[in-house]
Amino acid sequence: MPLTASAVDVLGIATLVLVIVLVPLGLGCVWYVLYFQARIQKERPRAPLLHFNALWIVRVILILLAMLWSMGELLRLPLMQRRHWLMHSFSFQWQANMCRLYIISSLGFLEPCFFLTALFLVHGSLRKTPFTPRKAWNGKVVAIILSCCLPVFHLQLFFVVISPSFEFKGGYSIQKEGYNHRLPNYFTMTSDLVMMDNQTVAVCQYPLLSILVLAVFGVIYSVYFLFLGWRMLGVVINQYLRCHILGLLAALLFFLPLHVLFLGMTLLSKPTHLVFELLAFLGFLTVLLCTTVGEWILIIRPIADALAVCSVFVSSHHLGQEMESTGGGGSLSTSFPAFVSDDDQVALMQHGQINGTDLNSNLEFVTGVNAFMPVDHRVSFSDQNVVAFPSPDSPELPGKPLLSDTQKAFIPFL
Repeated sequence: MPLTASAVDVLGIATLVLVIVLVPLGLGCVWYVLYFQARIQKERPRAPLLHFNALWIVRVILILLAMLWSMGELLRLPLMQRRHWLMHSFSFQWQANMCRLYIISSLGFLEPCFFLTALFLVHGSLRKTPFTPRKAWNGKVVAIILSCCLPVFHLQLFFVVISPSFEFKGGYSIQKEGYNHRLPNYFTMTSDLVMMDNQTVAVCQYPLLSILVLAVFGVIYSVYFLFLGWRMLGVVINQYLRCHILGLLAALLFFLPLHVLFLGMTLLSKPTHLVFELLAFLGFLTVLLCTTVGEWILIIRPIADALAVCSVFVSSHHLGQEMESTGGGGSLSTSFPAFVSDDDQVALMQHGQINGTDLNSNLEFVTGVNAFMPVDHRVSFSDQNVVAFPSPDSPELPGKPLLSDTQKAFIPFL
């Protein structure tokens, strides 16, 4: 038994360390989003990426949900019930209430809201004009996320708080669990009685009804997200973007069902036992990986690539000015990210003010060593190490231009 208790405490300390690491990283992501938004506001109205961070509030909410979920995981740790730890001085009733709060907040609100927020961030990339200004779009997205999360939250609230309140009117009793034994105890129990440090404490466990609610949510979510991912893969032809999309699909569609599976398997053991704590820790790791991958693909990489695009537009503007000053009056061609609609391309050209190019003129996309290359139809391309496409006589191809490895910085959205 001492060896088992030590292993359980090690899992608790590992969870605590991961939470301590995740929270500062989340704060850094929030700062990164706010920095990008402040830079956009500072450079307006000449910022070429003025509306590319339109969903910055939704991105901040995604990070905050991940942080709150990680901190809430500390409530379930038996380590917190040990002497000199946070919940040791709480009464048994308060400890049981903390377990109910953990189940409702984690399984009923934070986890569903995080996955739904990631879903709507991806869905925003498939809009016809995803980056045109919408004054109330952040508020609408938040309202839709809360509306979609309310059924899960209400079901968890009913199974964990409302229905037990009718059964335990005369006080809590383990004999009343399962609706007076109409169901097995593990259908409704959110905590179990455990002797720890010569004291009876309430240690959290996962009721089967709450796991089933999360499983139903996971099935519906996975089906829709798979459909959405299939649509995205049909639009994107750039290998760099496809890898990001496949990574996001793999993380959310694999780890979410695995998370539910691990929680369901905890019913085979009891809290403070090594098998239970190991399965709960694995369930924690699955969601942690989802949050990490989601923040990297949906927040960090888009902002980093958008800043790269912004710097390239500034460089192209300076290049255009130098061409005008030297008398080289060729037109300037550019490449756009794969997830920019035609309307947003025009907006970019308007904000970028590239060499005074007429918006109705024919833009030529060029690949090569240089991202922006002055093109003159009258000269040969053999000396410039570039390839122009499509030719004037070629039919317009679907999708966006396929970018070379040297142009990966032009993909700021996924």
